[in-house]
Amino acid sequence: MTPSTRFDPDALASLESERDFLLRSIADLETEREAGNLDDDRYRALKDDYTARAAAVLRSIEESQEAAPPAAPVPRKRRLLTGGAVLAFVIVAALALAASTGNRREGQTMTGNAQGAESDEVPVADRKAALERQIQEHPDDPAGHLVYARFLIETSDPNAGGAWPPPDAVKAYLKAAQLDPKNPEANAYAGWTLFLATQNSEADPKTTAELVDRALVRLDAAVAANDSYPDGVFFRGMVQLRGKNNPKAAIPDFERYLVLVPEGQFHDQVKQLLDQARQAPG
Repeated sequence: MTPSTRFDPDALASLESERDFLLRSIADLETEREAGNLDDDRYRALKDDYTARAAAVLRSIEESQEAAPPAAPVPRKRRLLTGGAVLAFVIVAALALAASTGNRREGQTMTGNAQGAESDEVPVADRKAALERQIQEHPDDPAGHLVYARFLIETSDPNAGGAWPPPDAVKAYLKAAQLDPKNPEANAYAGWTLFLATQNSEADPKTTAELVDRALVRLDAAVAANDSYPDGVFFRGMVQLRGKNNPKAAIPDFERYLVLVPEGQFHDQVKQLLDQARQAPG
């Protein structure tokens, strides 16, 4: 977070929720080791991983609190709280959908992360098992489902075959949104991943249309929760444009996004989508 960054209370709340989740995970590791479910090597690897992540989240919380102005805070663009930039995922996935083809560099996933980047960290299978165990033990914790959904997106490869986004990621985002209906990130990504899933399904047109409508309901909830959260605004514009074939409805969302992120890395791409929507018939 840079000194010029505006304070975002929703991002701070999400950070604090993730902090609590990670600290509880560290404590639960002791119980798992004592119960014989973890050997010493795996225990240390997972503890080091969770500790490093918790430390990063704590630093982000401190930076967010320092950015808080004395007056009412003004929300700003939020970041995905695990590795990888959320905006890269937003733009690359959206433009891939719009063009029906992706332009990812070799060895790069949809999120922009290099494959195999975690070879020196805790194995993906161990991290997945630990996150699944947390969800089983705390099924009503929205932070657990949200962290699990992010993990599944970041560790999946759209080019590896099979369904993408991973169905379990879609379910986890939907569950997080159900448990925390005012969370803009949970709702935004529940709607977006659900919509992307419809593009790869073989469902009949009626079912696909119903799923697109469900995705739009989630995106409306995301914008209602925080209309300054760029991801939700942009996703809704894309679903209106590509899912509902309603460019007129997409225009305000693309315009709003460009206001929220006036100097973003992907400004030109979003501006191009806005121009397409403006030039569309009707």
